[in-house]
Amino acid sequence: MIYGVSNTFRAIGWVLAVLAIGGWAIYIFVSIRQSKRETGAEVELAANRAELPTDEVFEGRRLELVQAFGAVFLLAIVVALPIYWLLEPGRQAGASRGFEETSVGRGQALYEESCSGCHGASLGGGVAGQVVQVPDPEGGEAFRVSVNYEVPALNTEFKRFDTEITEPSESVEVRQIITFGRAPVMPAWGVDGGGPLNEQEIQELLDYIWSEQITDEEAQAEANEAFDEAKADPDNADKSDGQILFELNCARCHTPNWPFRGLQPQDNGSIVEVPPGPAGAGRRGFPLNETTLRRLFPDPAAQVEFVTEGSQPNVAYGDASSGIARQGSGDMPGFGRVLSQDQISAIVEYERSLVQDTDENFGQVIEAEAGAEAVGGDDEAADTADAEGEG
Repeated sequence: MIYGVSNTFRAIGWVLAVLAIGGWAIYIFVSIRQSKRETGAEVELAANRAELPTDEVFEGRRLELVQAFGAVFLLAIVVALPIYWLLEPGRQAGASRGFEETSVGRGQALYEESCSGCHGASLGGGVAGQVVQVPDPEGGEAFRVSVNYEVPALNTEFKRFDTEITEPSESVEVRQIITFGRAPVMPAWGVDGGGPLNEQEIQELLDYIWSEQITDEEAQAEANEAFDEAKADPDNADKSDGQILFELNCARCHTPNWPFRGLQPQDNGSIVEVPPGPAGAGRRGFPLNETTLRRLFPDPAAQVEFVTEGSQPNVAYGDASSGIARQGSGDMPGFGRVLSQDQISAIVEYERSLVQDTDENFGQVIEAEAGAEAVGGDDEAADTADAEGEG
């Protein structure tokens, strides 16, 4: 509505400007046409030497016309200025909205070109492939395994990162993720991180992702639906609610090999099984267990608050007297807009019960059919991704 009004007002302004310019052009043209040719006589050339009209002429019809002309222009100013003052905010809002729509459109084009292959056409998540290294628990050469894994949705990205901002231009955490990536799977897209996109293009991508965010209620409903489905799975019958919620929301970053777990078909026709490491033993996120967590967060409520809000860049968290307090990087998302406090408390309770004993199967590739290939040589290994990074 405001955008339409501002466009109408702009059109009226252009019409008035054209009329004003046209009027002045006509006046100048007529004045030139009516000017006298030079005769060489001062009386003819100097206006102050010419015979002037009488008072009756000056103070009669001519004066009334001049006064009427001035009154019309004064009325135009008196009316136009308040109208302009009233409509200017709408014009500015319309211009801002037009700029935002242009930026979102460009961001959508960038997303479709660079991101949709992994994160899905509608930002709802997708599937990607990668070659990862899985360590040999017996100390031998690492195994190189082709894996497919679920890529997280981006339509809830601002529900978990940058949760306090009011517009995408304020983004710090999501901007950093796009700019520098999340090794080894998520590449760096910003110029500062070695990628192809400049700051304006990064902002356009942020604007588009922001415009596609679902509501908090929808995000919570999706999380609850995923929890209900997982709880109904017979394989999870012996798991607590906290463990199920941890596996749905936290294991991706805190449990080794979690995104790549399960049967993975290989290019040579074999199928290998990649088991996850011990729960919470650490991946992109730091290890979680009863020893470190009870020391870092002596009060469970403090840990609940941390999981709710996430880490803040350059803001320390944890008990300062513990000796293991950490500096926030913004990598840890906040789950307060997606999960309920009871669900977060259940996750915290589960994490604080974890004990990571040595697991002889950790990292081992279990072959369902023959064909796991060992990584050969440092150069070849350098071309593969580290399974301990973010998926």
